[in-house]
Amino acid sequence: MNQDFELKHKTKGSEKFVETFLGRLEEITLAQGLHPGMLIAIIANRNYHGMDIPSSIINGPNYYLDWETKDDPVIVGEALKRIKRGKIIIDPAERYPIGEFILQYNFVRGFRPLRGAQLEDVKLDQEFGNPKFHYGLPTVDPEVFDTVNQESGVEISLIFNRYPFAPYHFLWVPNRKIENKHNQYLDPDEDGHLIEAAWDFVTNSGLGGGIRLCYNSNGAHASVNHLHFQGFFLTQGWEPPFEKILEKRRSEILGAVPEEGLVLNGEKVRAKDIRYKIDQSGPIDCYFPGTRWISKRDGVGALKDFIGEMNKRYANGEKVAFNLYMTPEGAACFPRKHQADKSYFELIKDSPFTTGYAFSEMIAEIICPNVGVSIFGQDKTEKRIREIYQAASLG
Repeated sequence: MNQDFELKHKTKGSEKFVETFLGRLEEITLAQGLHPGMLIAIIANRNYHGMDIPSSIINGPNYYLDWETKDDPVIVGEALKRIKRGKIIIDPAERYPIGEFILQYNFVRGFRPLRGAQLEDVKLDQEFGNPKFHYGLPTVDPEVFDTVNQESGVEISLIFNRYPFAPYHFLWVPNRKIENKHNQYLDPDEDGHLIEAAWDFVTNSGLGGGIRLCYNSNGAHASVNHLHFQGFFLTQGWEPPFEKILEKRRSEILGAVPEEGLVLNGEKVRAKDIRYKIDQSGPIDCYFPGTRWISKRDGVGALKDFIGEMNKRYANGEKVAFNLYMTPEGAACFPRKHQADKSYFELIKDSPFTTGYAFSEMIAEIICPNVGVSIFGQDKTEKRIREIYQAASLG
């Protein structure tokens, strides 16, 4: 297996996850009568994961069904221009270092018509309403590759991300089929069980040290106003640049707790428990001012407190939003300005390498819609990347 997809932290659970993911991808590749939008999920996921894309997939969908978006047939049309000897040949995703950041260009994503950033002044607690698309639709059912029923009663649907940009990229959607659909807003009191379900999935599901679960709030470039997280795995050849910052916290020793009955008196004593910086909540000194770390020791309660704080600030009139990056050791929290902030939006609008900073950009993996940016003007691009982080921060 290509090291880009070889799990960095293998467990029986993580290997089973990957087996299920790839097995379902093979099933839908061969399936007949699916919604035509499924072609994109198949093409994008097989391309990203280094798998052949048989041209025969074009015969699978039911074309009497409508396309989900006006971009869908354009994307599929671009893919079909690349058929050679029974396969659809698309270059793999490319990643370029720009200073301490990574610029990633994904060719399937790039098939979409290039548009500028859109100013969307969505509320943090935007009501679910009656959207044209949500994850409870029957057309999404074939993209569900597994279902996890937690002891708490939360049913989690694991869904292929239609445009993956990380290994085994998936959507984590709780109770997606309930009648009263949940918007992309977390209330620590009413939704405490859902926050706990996400925390438990990362820290207590036997998926190993490489599982990651991420969240974009409304106002922080959430793509769909239906409650969801996004997940992926670190691999031997792939991890976002932010992981270097976490690795540094893992190596910094705060101190040692001696065995019961022993006293630290300047002499060497046996340590019952060595404390590392990763075990302590607090600010993270990095490219994005205001980044916070919530350690596993402080638990999901501290995460609820952070979410509650951001909700309260928004309710009191501050235009704020947030992104989360959850790991088995704790969660990185990115409190930020709302995506409709004028200074932030003007920079985004004038930056061809991004259409907005969501969780991926917060962990220094910049998803780029324009392949030319990764080749020319790297010094200028790095400067602008940093300017956008400053503009998005709460100061």
